[in-house]
Amino acid sequence: MPARYFDLSDNSTPDSRLEWWAKNQDEPSSEEMKSLVRVRTHAEELESLTTPKGLLVTGPPGAGKTFLVDMWFSQLPTPFKARTHYSQLVLDVYRAVWEETQLRMASPRSEPDIERARWTKSVREHWRGLVKSGAAGISWPRGPNAYTSPTRLPIALVVARKLVLRHWLLVLDELQLLDVSSATLLSDVLSYFWRLGGVLVATSNRVPEDLYRNGVQRERLEPFAAALTARSPVIEMRVEKDWRVVRAEEGIGGTWFADDRREEFDARLKQIVGGTEPASRSLNVFGRQLVVPWVSGSTCKFAFSDLCLESLGPADYLTLASTFSTIAITDIPILKVSDKNQARRFISLIDALYEARCRLLCLAAAPPEQLFFPDAANSKPGREDVDVMMAESVAETQDVYRPNVASYDAPRMEEAPAAPALPLALDTLSIFSGKDEQFAYKRALSRLREMTSARYAEEETWTPLADDARKWERSSAGSKRTPTSSVSRVGTEGEGRDSDFADEAAYERAGDVKARPEAPRIWPRHVWGVEEEEPGSRR
Repeated sequence: MPARYFDLSDNSTPDSRLEWWAKNQDEPSSEEMKSLVRVRTHAEELESLTTPKGLLVTGPPGAGKTFLVDMWFSQLPTPFKARTHYSQLVLDVYRAVWEETQLRMASPRSEPDIERARWTKSVREHWRGLVKSGAAGISWPRGPNAYTSPTRLPIALVVARKLVLRHWLLVLDELQLLDVSSATLLSDVLSYFWRLGGVLVATSNRVPEDLYRNGVQRERLEPFAAALTARSPVIEMRVEKDWRVVRAEEGIGGTWFADDRREEFDARLKQIVGGTEPASRSLNVFGRQLVVPWVSGSTCKFAFSDLCLESLGPADYLTLASTFSTIAITDIPILKVSDKNQARRFISLIDALYEARCRLLCLAAAPPEQLFFPDAANSKPGREDVDVMMAESVAETQDVYRPNVASYDAPRMEEAPAAPALPLALDTLSIFSGKDEQFAYKRALSRLREMTSARYAEEETWTPLADDARKWERSSAGSKRTPTSSVSRVGTEGEGRDSDFADEAAYERAGDVKARPEAPRIWPRHVWGVEEEEPGSRR
């Protein structure tokens, strides 16, 4: 295509400079019309970069991916490197986005001082003439800052620049794309990270094409999967042996107890803590209080429901793993397919504890091999195992349209045609089907068997996250925090699974959560739109 279409320079003198509507607008020649410009895809653009490429090591759980990458990482002679887990990276990215947003809100962009002309009849007629003659242009910029030069970079670019300035090499363990919000944000940040010269080395149980299979808005993240393959070529470790299981089988004694061995569990826990009297403790996570009901030294004890039935997330689990070296969990049930939410939290908890090399004591209803999704192989699960939300959502999209029951008696009445199939059925989406949890449980099972083995307890050393890496434990900048124990999300009276989750997103929780305004009352007229008229009342 001719260069004059992209020439933005202005070398003319002020006297010879023409206005935009008076410039030459002749049609291009036939030769120019045949000139084509090929637009590169996102993956091709990143593939053409001359910066060093990274690596993506894939393989089954327990193949030794993390072990090999950690050995290579420790031998690199550069201080500009960082090794992190997926959950921690996502939290850091969200924190950086929040900090940049707060900074922009505190210093809003100054609007240019534009002198507004009065809209008169003569001005209107003048613009009508320009529009009729075609000199007014075809498209116009829109928005409050349409005619001002953009002075602010995209937030994802700002976050990526901070990453590159701290470390050009990023080693990411257990790369995964769980939800559309964090996956989209992470894909944007890593795309800029690669453009700025960053190198990504990651481990994953899945190849890039399967990282977000059957996810919501999958077409939005498909370019990122191709870009990941281009910037971090895949190396697959074809190992049939799970080395974690091999390690777990070596040694006598473990820390996984069945329900009928509760006395042995209590005796083992007492042996670890000694004679210290247990007490409760509160931890600060995102400005709210996480209550630990049983604490003795560096050991804590939770019930499974307190950890996986409450609205807790990776930040809570990373805080627990960085505060206590030994964690005991009681009353672990058998997790069915309908319990995918609890299973996802339990898997996130195991990942956080394994990353910090915490010691784990478990009292469960079944061995680890029988704990996750024993009903996944059944083609016809029982009624009590069906996810109600999933069943209703799928049924609403698959029901045949029936116009009117009365019209069935009409002559020559035929059955309405079946509803067209959706491009992606709801029953295949991972948020409903629990396929991601069924896949991730293999990694969790491998880690559980190792973490509850005798060799793990003897050889591993607790490695918590540094205080400066846990920024979510700090109060919001520029605000004073009022300590209170009633804002707990765990074990607090009046705050259960049916409470309002909006406080999860609050920057700060100042004051007593119970001192809240009275909830609005819903009357029958709000639901039905009518109300019975009482005798003697006036409308």
